[in-house]
Amino acid sequence: MKGMSTVQMGSILILLFCSHALFGQGTEEESESKPKSRRNSIFRLSDRDVILPITSIEWGVPDRWSFTSRFVHSFKKQEKRTWHHNFDIYLSPGISGGRLGAGYLGIFDPPSMRDFGLFYQLHGVLLRTWGNPLSAPTNTTFVGAELKICISWLLNVGAGYYSPLTKSNRNLKSFWGFHFGIGI
Repeated sequence: MKGMSTVQMGSILILLFCSHALFGQGTEEESESKPKSRRNSIFRLSDRDVILPITSIEWGVPDRWSFTSRFVHSFKKQEKRTWHHNFDIYLSPGISGGRLGAGYLGIFDPPSMRDFGLFYQLHGVLLRTWGNPLSAPTNTTFVGAELKICISWLLNVGAGYYSPLTKSNRNLKSFWGFHFGIGI
């Protein structure tokens, strides 16, 4: 593992998630055909677990441009109800940093409003910087918390507070970061 960058480690993690979804599926024909998902970018592991390879493209501080991939576990079976409560893990590699987060994903999805949804997320986050990050020193690891709100898969806005994981001779300080983008 020595010598591997965080981007390389993140890429390997995404490939492992995707390969399990692709190669872990049964090959026998079923007597009843299941309806196909309308979205080709969703890998269903079970009736409660999904992998979403790319859920958003964002710009923010400190990692500049990034994309997000996530695993979502629903606490209840998918049914027609207004509130959905989920646990999720996400990986968000960017140009100048990357984030790995885990936490709560809530979805307000009223059945009467088919094309509307409100997503809210609260995550614990591990942030690593590289390249030329904004408002943070390069090659530094931070730990923090993020809050994100998303409207109908279209717009997301989030803020986080990050503190250095280790204190070194460098004068490292905690800072506020933010992200906005398209997706959840």
